[in-house]
Amino acid sequence: MDRSFLLDKSTVIGAGLMGTQIGIVLSKQSRVVVLMSRHRDTLQRARRNAAIYLHHLHQHGHLDGQDPETVLERIRFTQQLSEALSGAELVVESIPENLTAKQGLFRQIEKIVTPECLLVSNTSSLPVSQLTESVDQPGRLAGTHFVQPAHVVPVVEVVSGMQTDRKTTNRLVHIWRKMGKIPLLVKKDVPGFLINRLQHALIREAVRLLSQGVASVEDIDLAVRLGLGPRFATSGPLQQRDLNGLRMHRQVAEYLWKFLDGWQEPFAYLNKMVEGGNIGIESGRGFYDWSGTEPSVVRKRKNESLLRFYESIMCDWEDEKRDSRDNKDDRGRRS
Repeated sequence: MDRSFLLDKSTVIGAGLMGTQIGIVLSKQSRVVVLMSRHRDTLQRARRNAAIYLHHLHQHGHLDGQDPETVLERIRFTQQLSEALSGAELVVESIPENLTAKQGLFRQIEKIVTPECLLVSNTSSLPVSQLTESVDQPGRLAGTHFVQPAHVVPVVEVVSGMQTDRKTTNRLVHIWRKMGKIPLLVKKDVPGFLINRLQHALIREAVRLLSQGVASVEDIDLAVRLGLGPRFATSGPLQQRDLNGLRMHRQVAEYLWKFLDGWQEPFAYLNKMVEGGNIGIESGRGFYDWSGTEPSVVRKRKNESLLRFYESIMCDWEDEKRDSRDNKDDRGRRS
């Protein structure tokens, strides 16, 4: 059975872990999705991962009733940039975080795509405003930052550079909503945007506590997983403070916040780990000992847990939105 699609063709440049996951998101509402990489082995791995991701989503009812094999047939894989870009309505750049490389890529992209094509960077930290400087039509380029795993986490940041046209961000917000995502509009192009600023503030402090021997790596993670995580998942950090009361929060903040700055010590600790080859699950050791484990198996288990978790959280969120609308309607009728 044929169906209507939001986009005829969308393209992701960079077919690594994140690029493949973004391709899965796009495949829900694109007649054709193209994943492009210069490396054949990267494309082969992307094809295998795409099949796995689609199967997981189908198991949890997140493919809108579509068959995973049918969706996979809409995803094309190529090493040719011109083939990937020809006829594309939306192009998402998802290459490594190198400003010069990204700027050069966007200059290449702009020479091939139509003037109407939306240009998007999945940068997680680089200034979108500096990327827009590299193209002749800066108004059509914006940032769209996904959180890994992109096909599971419901939110996506839409970041406006200084020269990005409001029509561009409005179109992207519309597109991502149709793709089943919840867009977060980042109004100022600050380093790290919204999610990474919050995330790295927490991670920096976690590494600092570890480097100072305050607690074990396991206990630091449990403090977030079983302490902060569930509370923030149901309320968020600012709403949660309202629930606890800002008078008490101010008292704690007045004492504690002055101790929370500084990055040099935790960065030195992290740098020593990386320079020593302890880069995480792929090397067998990071903050944890991963020796004897298969990275794909661990990621699959974590993704399954995330899917189950988000199913519950999203139901609660929808109920909360509905209650809020009902309360507003009641107040409107009484006024």
